[in-house]
Amino acid sequence: MSQTGKWGTFWILVIGIVVGILCTAGLVGVVQWAGTDKFCTGWCHSMDGVSYAWKQGQHARTPSGYTAGCSDCHLLNETNRPLTPVAYVELLFAKAKAGSISGFGELRGTLNTPQMWLEKRPELSKNVTDWMVSYNFRNCRGCHNLTDMYNAKNPMVAKMHAGFIDKPTNCIMCHKTAGHNYKMADEIIKATGKWPDPAKAWEQADAAAKK
Repeated sequence: MSQTGKWGTFWILVIGIVVGILCTAGLVGVVQWAGTDKFCTGWCHSMDGVSYAWKQGQHARTPSGYTAGCSDCHLLNETNRPLTPVAYVELLFAKAKAGSISGFGELRGTLNTPQMWLEKRPELSKNVTDWMVSYNFRNCRGCHNLTDMYNAKNPMVAKMHAGFIDKPTNCIMCHKTAGHNYKMADEIIKATGKWPDPAKAWEQADAAAKK
């Protein structure tokens, strides 16, 4: 190979590597942006009820100050750190599938009104629960390490969870409002016929707690 050909091959490799890095960085950036709570809850009115109920659930505001967001619970492998290449590919496919379901739902107009949302929610909730069960609540276990559980005020907490360390379980059976608490959202919709305002979720929850 001539000197010119060698340099040509070198620069093709360099450009290919740079383009590959930029494409990878761009993909990671888009995935992270599209997994933020603002993205998940801020684009469609059909997410207002979900967002409102999430803010009134147990994960949006925790005693430790940590917030478990939409992706933490609803995106496969999001809570598993560090992610292996295979797990990251699984995450991408799971995200594409979840996004397509939501997108098609919006296009079909099956969630356009609060009333439609209330009617459709049992089916949607069951689909999410079935998905979580199929992976043995992998995302829950990514944050909650059952082997390290400790509560000085209530030692039974660790003992109760110890039996599920290596066994299938359904976290939602006991922790029904961990992700979403729909009580006030449903009341507002039934009383006004309108979506609840997610921006007022914490204010209204605090006011209700003081009564």
